[in-house]
Amino acid sequence: MRRPALALLLSLATGIACSRSARQPKPVATLSTSPDAAEAFAGLRARWELRKVDPASASDFIRRFPNDGAVPLAKVYLAFALMQDGDLIKADGVLTSIAELKPGATRDLATVARARILRLHGAPQSALDILRPLVGKVVDDTDREVFLEELALTAIAAHDDYEALAYLDAWLRGVGEDDRDRVRVKIAQILETLPRAVLEQTYRTMRARGVASGYTTDTQKLVAARLSRIAVDSNDAALARWLLDVSGTSATQTGGDAGVELGELAASRRGLSAVSGKTVGLLLPTRTRELRDEAADVVRGVSWALDLPRRAGAAEGVRLVTRDDGIDDAGTRAALEELAGEGAAVIVAGFDRASADRASQWSEQTGVPVLLLSAPSAARMPKTSAFVIGERTERELAMLGEALVRHSVKTAAFVIDTSEDEVAGRAAEASGLVLLPPTRCDVPLSEAGKPRFPVNAWMASGAQGWLVSGPTQCARDVLRDVKRLVETQRGHGDRAIAVTLEAGVTPSEVPKGIVVLSASAGLVPILASRPEEAHEPDVKTFIDRFGVRPSYWTALGRDAGALSGAALAPLPADATSDPKAVTQRRAIVQAGLLGARIRLWTTDDKGIGADRVLPRALRLVTWMAK
Repeated sequence: MRRPALALLLSLATGIACSRSARQPKPVATLSTSPDAAEAFAGLRARWELRKVDPASASDFIRRFPNDGAVPLAKVYLAFALMQDGDLIKADGVLTSIAELKPGATRDLATVARARILRLHGAPQSALDILRPLVGKVVDDTDREVFLEELALTAIAAHDDYEALAYLDAWLRGVGEDDRDRVRVKIAQILETLPRAVLEQTYRTMRARGVASGYTTDTQKLVAARLSRIAVDSNDAALARWLLDVSGTSATQTGGDAGVELGELAASRRGLSAVSGKTVGLLLPTRTRELRDEAADVVRGVSWALDLPRRAGAAEGVRLVTRDDGIDDAGTRAALEELAGEGAAVIVAGFDRASADRASQWSEQTGVPVLLLSAPSAARMPKTSAFVIGERTERELAMLGEALVRHSVKTAAFVIDTSEDEVAGRAAEASGLVLLPPTRCDVPLSEAGKPRFPVNAWMASGAQGWLVSGPTQCARDVLRDVKRLVETQRGHGDRAIAVTLEAGVTPSEVPKGIVVLSASAGLVPILASRPEEAHEPDVKTFIDRFGVRPSYWTALGRDAGALSGAALAPLPADATSDPKAVTQRRAIVQAGLLGARIRLWTTDDKGIGADRVLPRALRLVTWMAK
């Protein structure tokens, strides 16, 4: 049964005095029996104190002085050196060869060596059982440090974590000032192996009880520094704030090397739960130029739907806050937490499948409504909190593959934006279409004045058409390179290019002799380039204001903004961080998103379905440049 850490600390602090008062056999010193042996052993002992004993030096002493009184201690040194080299079998043999030892420092150190063998053999509890009786008995400074280190490591291996912390504190308490910095480094490394929960509970006790907790100030600082690093590495703002609150000191004093980062993290809004009026959060990617362009289009669409920026003097309405998306789960989670801390009642995120997966997972875990602009993987489809308003690329490519086959295209060049597009391309091949190995949209230009895309290689491989799954600019670049080919091969019949919703192009951008097969949904693709060409009043007004036609991403952003605005309408204008009120307001937004029925741009449907996915009937639009 594990003893409380405080009791252990008190026993370690008073153990030496208690051991002296208890009736125990008188210790027997280990001494050499000849001047030559004493001189040789002094050198061995010096290496031991420096932790530099090697098997050769210890074995040499035993060989030269086989009957000397210091041989048992030399064998103990040899066993430690062999264990350091990983030779446990030989170390076992050496310890077995040591005869019964009388009470004293040599027997105590031999016990420590036997405990280490047990720990390394995977029996830490047995090792701990033979070490505990030595608490307070090992007097020699060097041997006591070896004992306390082994005691702590064995307790950790036995999962007696609180007990291990007490031993680490005793170890630091017991070394001299000259060795303290070295031991601090070792203890800091060992603390990295302890569970966060153990460190948090112990630090709480340390701060609450102060000196009465039994822990030294040095140990408290080491535990605080380790928790600070955990907070910074995991972007855990709640832990950072808790640490500064409990420690009652500055971030620099509490966090050590991570102090500056700890302070910045604690000052952030991450981990806070609040709803501030009618606030929409927008998570924007900035990793690549293409993603930044898509993000700009989405911002334009969301702002348009929410009537932002609002005119001076206009009534207070929906507020928009943004954060940069991260490149991994930790970065995305931190950014989403920042948006939630800023009071966002609904968040728009997920520009690609990877970020949609991360955002969906976070939404389902936290209960914060998130509108996903891209469809996540099947394992991350939302069930309780997130909503999918983007389109699954596989559906588009399956439809476009069938369309190419109907236009007598048997083999097509395949241009993709992401690795997800490559996987989705299998849906296009289900109709019998053969796709050439995919070419990325960002393929570099090999030579000035030459095509960027391998159009000649495509033709040599039998390509009769093209399938483009990427942004508009990618489709434009493919058409530019294909134009030269078409102009030099007049009379070979019309060629077809199939493009996804995202890759929508206008008729003016398509060279003669090319048939365009475009995925279509709702108003997308919007082919009007000037206000007078637009059939929808909203689209006409949009082009008139911004001077550009809405892209797929603009339309998707507009729909996300319109749905968010409808769901936020019932919320009061004030802010709250009361957990019950926050939960209630998020529930109102959830119900509002499911119940909203409004005119949308990317679908003919009026709102999100019961399966938390925006229904979208895909159509095929076909045209040829005149």
